[in-house]
Amino acid sequence: MAAGIVLTALGVEGVVAHAGSSHHLGWFYAAVLCGGIAAYLAGLLVFGWIAVKVWGPFRLAALILTLAWCPAAAALPPLAALGGVLVVLAAVGAAETWRYAELRRHVRT
Repeated sequence: MAAGIVLTALGVEGVVAHAGSSHHLGWFYAAVLCGGIAAYLAGLLVFGWIAVKVWGPFRLAALILTLAWCPAAAALPPLAALGGVLVVLAAVGAAETWRYAELRRHVRT
């Protein structure tokens, strides 16, 4: 998970460095951005399996979508590439919030 955070930070640094440019993000920064997020999500999946023997289906879907987004991210402008991964992560957050709302409510009471 820590390696995923570091790689994602490097990818975001590349996005910020090239944000004013109309050129595409490029393979290196797209790979570290998408790969870092995928590594973090993989770490969360492994941790969930070790801790409670449960795979997170939304996180697995996000990992696959993030890896599939990598070629498009390399060809898009930097902010559009970052926006794509943010949409995937926001969708996972919304889906998990909706899916586990009843469980959270039960735990609070």
